[in-house]
Amino acid sequence: MRNNKQKIIVICGPTASGKTDLALQLAKELKKANILSVDSRQVYQDLDLITGKDIPLDLPSGIKVFGHDIFAPDERANLADFVRYSQTLIKNSKSSNTPLIIVGGTGLYLKALTQNLSNISIPPNLLLREELEKLPLEKLQKLLQRESLEKFSSLNRSDLMNPRRLIRYIEISRSKTVAPNINISTEDTSFYWIGLLPDKDTLKASIHHRVLERIEQGAIDEVRALLKKYPDRSLAIYTSLGVSQIISFLEGKLSQKQLIEEWTNAETDYSRRQIVWFKKQPGIVWYDKSTDKTLLVSQLKKIYQ
Repeated sequence: MRNNKQKIIVICGPTASGKTDLALQLAKELKKANILSVDSRQVYQDLDLITGKDIPLDLPSGIKVFGHDIFAPDERANLADFVRYSQTLIKNSKSSNTPLIIVGGTGLYLKALTQNLSNISIPPNLLLREELEKLPLEKLQKLLQRESLEKFSSLNRSDLMNPRRLIRYIEISRSKTVAPNINISTEDTSFYWIGLLPDKDTLKASIHHRVLERIEQGAIDEVRALLKKYPDRSLAIYTSLGVSQIISFLEGKLSQKQLIEEWTNAETDYSRRQIVWFKKQPGIVWYDKSTDKTLLVSQLKKIYQ
């Protein structure tokens, strides 16, 4: 990196689109690189197969992957915790002159790292949460609409149907805390956004293959161990895609064929929501399956030179 301004490539896109593979290809070309995985569930320990921590064990010594296994499954971690963790890595990468590649599909986390989002460091109000968790979805929606019409009007369908997010938005609207800025200074950093977008059939086939692969590798046993070690099903880990389907299978409510079908459908639905979200974000350069990956890696490598 020739000048003092840090250059960071952000590889985004839906689940199973090949983001991690591209990041690893680029890192190997660079010989030395840090990769930051931005996934709201990969931050938790004991969820390797379910969340797809697909990192080879034989990585070259100059390549390091961060963002996995930061928190115990029973920790109440949030976006602000992840931003603080990432902020340290971004600064350390710059001071050591190590190229940093950010890769992930959790849009809000990526946005928080690259833009100045407010309110992410407002602490949770546990008493308020306990009270709000007793309310049905419709009442939470009406309450947020009354508390903050502006926020309510900005939400997409996924947000409106998610009680956990609605509770957080209500919590923020009632908070008297002035949130400190914990974001990265964009004056010192340039972010180059790359989006991967396979066609629908290719993406669904990739998702189906990955579900089969995870089951074969032991995802069912992973969830069984999780239930034994962490019985509190209100933990965030139990909202991970595939977990509820495997629990239903373990309880005899689904056959293995139904498990595979429902898990695949859940991942496919999630990928659609990811695409809708990312398509609304400006500045992303999109690539589809026709893209020559070798040529793309060569072009991306030049950004760091």
